[in-house]
Amino acid sequence: MLIVPGLHVGDMTRGGRAYLIVDGTVCVLIDTGAPDGTLGTGQLIESAQRQPFEVRLILLTHAHAGHAGNAAGLRELTGAPVACSRSAAAALTEPARPQRTGLIGRLRGAETLEPVHVDRILEPGERIDMAGGIEVIGAPGHSPGSLAFHLLGADVLCLGDAASVERGMVVPPPERHCADPSSALVTAEALAAVAARVVAPGHGFPSIEGRMPKRTMR
Repeated sequence: MLIVPGLHVGDMTRGGRAYLIVDGTVCVLIDTGAPDGTLGTGQLIESAQRQPFEVRLILLTHAHAGHAGNAAGLRELTGAPVACSRSAAAALTEPARPQRTGLIGRLRGAETLEPVHVDRILEPGERIDMAGGIEVIGAPGHSPGSLAFHLLGADVLCLGDAASVERGMVVPPPERHCADPSSALVTAEALAAVAARVVAPGHGFPSIEGRMPKRTMR
């Protein structure tokens, strides 16, 4: 689905949202959804009328399976390098096997994240010279090494799970979902202060100039 010119969001991905920024013939993918054999994110690329080889970079906000679950497959499909924080890279190189907890976990089985070769370690404060410029923002609290990305060309702030969007406002994620709730609160306040036209969360609806979209996303 097209959110604003140059920004597409996957509405058929499992897990967290995947976003595709398009700048001419250069595409950058932010997060990859939960493991589904790259089907959902592949559909995102196709719906944007792009080819996999046009994806030049895969950015990961953090290492959770719901957001990095197809990183290895998409790296192979597109040939694009994968970039994330040092902490996320360590977790993705040797992912821990999840535990089958709860009724749903026992029925569905635990999803094992495929190891990911991370090509580039990102540091908060650096700028990626691609797709109009991408600012890397440290966003600790939800998980170690979480990052957010300010896509300067389209003026989009991709939050991952570092914060949520409620009624157009940036708010902290629920404490039960945070490795460090106090850091998550500070991070959410910092992200709320970033002036961006579009705020794109890892789950739920993006807001455009503080307003929620009229069209319902799946």
